Amino acid sequence: MDRTAALAEVRSRWREIIPYLTEPAKTRVNAEKSWVCPICGHGTGSSGNGSGDGLTRNPRSKDGNGLKCFGCGFSGDIIDLFRAVYPDFGYSETLTNLAGELGIVIDSNKPTAPKNDPVQAPTRAFQEEGNTQAPPERKSPQEAAQAATEQSRDLTPYFETCRNRLNDPAAVAYLTGRGISIDTARDYWVGYDPKADPADANHPTQRIIIPTSPTHYIGRAIDPKTAPQFRKMNNKGAHPGIFNWKALYSQGVKEVFVVEGAFDALSILEAETPAIALNSTTNGEALLKLLEKRRTEATLFLAFDNDPDPETAKRVKDQRQKLEAGLTRLGISFVVADICEKYKDANEFLTHDRPGFMEAVKTAKAQNSGKPDNTAFYISHMMGDEIEKFRADVKTGYVNLDQKSGGLYAGLYVVAAISSLGKTTFCHQMADQIAAAGNDVLYFSLEQSRLEMVTKSLARMTAQKDLETAVTSLSIRRGYLPAHVKEAAKEYQERMGDRISIVESNLDCSITTISDYIRRYIARNGVKPVVFLDYLQILQPEERNGRRQTTKEVVDETTTQLKRMSRELGLTVIAISSVNRANYLTPISFEALKESGAVEYTADVVWGLQLHCLEADPVFDKQNALKEKRAIVQEEKAKNPRSIDLVCLKNRYGIASYSCSFEYYPANDLFRPVLEFEETTTKPKKAGRKIGG
Repeated sequence: MDRTAALAEVRSRWREIIPYLTEPAKTRVNAEKSWVCPICGHGTGSSGNGSGDGLTRNPRSKDGNGLKCFGCGFSGDIIDLFRAVYPDFGYSETLTNLAGELGIVIDSNKPTAPKNDPVQAPTRAFQEEGNTQAPPERKSPQEAAQAATEQSRDLTPYFETCRNRLNDPAAVAYLTGRGISIDTARDYWVGYDPKADPADANHPTQRIIIPTSPTHYIGRAIDPKTAPQFRKMNNKGAHPGIFNWKALYSQGVKEVFVVEGAFDALSILEAETPAIALNSTTNGEALLKLLEKRRTEATLFLAFDNDPDPETAKRVKDQRQKLEAGLTRLGISFVVADICEKYKDANEFLTHDRPGFMEAVKTAKAQNSGKPDNTAFYISHMMGDEIEKFRADVKTGYVNLDQKSGGLYAGLYVVAAISSLGKTTFCHQMADQIAAAGNDVLYFSLEQSRLEMVTKSLARMTAQKDLETAVTSLSIRRGYLPAHVKEAAKEYQERMGDRISIVESNLDCSITTISDYIRRYIARNGVKPVVFLDYLQILQPEERNGRRQTTKEVVDETTTQLKRMSRELGLTVIAISSVNRANYLTPISFEALKESGAVEYTADVVWGLQLHCLEADPVFDKQNALKEKRAIVQEEKAKNPRSIDLVCLKNRYGIASYSCSFEYYPANDLFRPVLEFEETTTKPKKAGRKIGG
C-alpha cells in the first residue's frame, strides 16, 4: 500500500490503535467513548488534573478522525497523538509504526513525509519493539550523512526472513544449548541467518539475529570456531535499542527485570517473567528518558551481571548506581535483585542449573515485589554503597568548624545571617578552601558577578599573607595590580582555579536551570562537586498550575529540590539564606530565617552567623532597650575585624548544638577562626581567644 492510502487507513482506524497508548476513561462524551489523555492524564475521574472527560473524538473533525483533549487542549489525529507521547519519533517513522500495528505494509519505495518533517527510520523492526536509542554523538557532515543512510534502512523484511529460518537445526541446537526454547525466541522476533556479516567485516558466518530496534540487531555467532572479535557483532551504523521495552507497559504488569544482555532477558522470559535488556551502557540513560515520557506501573528488578573482571564489575556497578539515582528521581519503584548467585549472568545460571535459576527468579519476586523496601535486602545489597557515598571526606577548611562538625557530609546545609555579616564571604572562602584541598566546587552566584567573586579571592589571599599590605577587592577591580596581587592570581590558578567554577547566574535563574547545570557537570566531568547556592531568596519563581509562585513557595520548593538532589546524587549542597529584619537585634533562630519555612524541616544542617555581642553583651537579655541594642550592633558592625559567631541550629550528623567564633575582616573578604583553649559545645568564652590560621 502506498503512503497516501496507508495514512488514510491509519487515521480512520485510530480506535484500534489508541489502546496501545492509553486506557478508557470512565465517562462518555457526546455518546462517544472517551480515553484517558496520555499527555496530561485528563479523564481518570480523580481530583486535580486527572479529572474531567479525557480525550475523545473531536466533534469539529470533518472526517471523524480528529481527537481532542479538553484538559490540556491537544487537538490532532492519532499520528499527532503518538508523536506528542513519543516526541523522538518522526512523522514518517510514526506512520509506519502505526501501520505495522494494523498489519499494513507500506511501499518502501515511497518514503515521503509531510513538509518540514525530517524523514526518520521508516518502521519498527517488529511489532513488539521500538526505537529507544540514546542521542547520537556529534559527527562530521560526511559521517552524519553516512550514518543517516545506514540507520534509515527498514530491516523488517530481513527480521521476518531470519525469524522464518528459526527451525533450522543449527539455530535450534544453539538456542537449546543456551536454555532458550524456539517458542520463546520466536515470540520475541529472534531469528537465524546462515551467512550474516552485520558489521561488514568480511566475515560472514551462522548467526542468531536478535532485533533491538527498528534499525539495529545483535548478530551472535553460533560456530564455536568463530574468532572472539567476530562472535558478537552489531549491525554497522546503528545503536542498540532496549530489547523488549514494551514489556514496561503491558497491561497488569507487576514486575519487570532489567538486565544487561538480550540472552539474559530471554532467560528470564523463559521463567515466564517480563524482562528487558539494555544492551549498551548508554541505554541506562535511554531507559530513564523513556520512563520520563511514559511511566511504568511495574516494579523494576535491576539484575545485572556478576562479572569477575574488576574493571567490568566497576562499570556495571556505576551503570546500576546511575540507573538507581534516576529511578529515585522519577519516583519509580525498583529493587536490586541478585538472581545470578555464583554464575556470571542469568543465562549462564539457566544453562548450568535450570531448576535453580527458575527458583531464584521466583524467590526474588516473592521476597521483593511485595516488600520493595525491606531492610534485610537493603543491608545485603545497598547499605555498603550508601555508606561509601555518605562518608565525610570533605573539610570546610575552617579548623574550628571542622573540629566541631567533623567535616561535610552528603546533604543539604543552610547558612543564614543578616546583611553585613559576610555570609557570602564566609561561604565563598569555604568554597576556595574546599577547592584548594582537591575537590571540585560549583558556586552559583545569583547576586554578585564572577569578577567580584574572583577579586574577593585575590584580596583574601593578600590578607592571609600580610594584613598590612593587603588590598581590597574593589581596588583590584579598579585596576590596582601590584606584584603581590599578580602573585596571588598565579597562586590562585595553580591551587584551586581549575577546580572551582563561579556560575554567574542572571536574575532569571531558577532551581530547574541550576539542577540541569549540576547534572551536566557531573556527566561531563565524572566527579561530584560541592555545590554552593548564593542565595535562596533571589531564585526566580516558576509557573505552577498557571500562576507564579510566591517567594515563600520558591524557597520551600528550592529547599526541597536541593535536598532531593543531594540525596539522589550524593552531593554536599550549601545554600545561603537571608534573615528577617525583625530579628536583627536577637540571636539567630529558625524564626529569623526569611521566607524559609521548609528549611527547619528539610535541611540536614542549619548554621547561623551572628554578631558575638548578641550572646556576650548582657544588654541583649533585656526586654526593651532597643535604642541601646541598635547602637551596640552598629558599633560592632563598624569594626574591622568584626567578632562573629557561627551557631549550629540543627545537625543531623553529630553534636546537636555548637558554636564557633571568627574574626571577620570585611575590607579584605577574610574570615579567621578563633581557637578556644577549652573545647566546648556551648557559646565561645569571652576570655582565652586567639586567632587561628
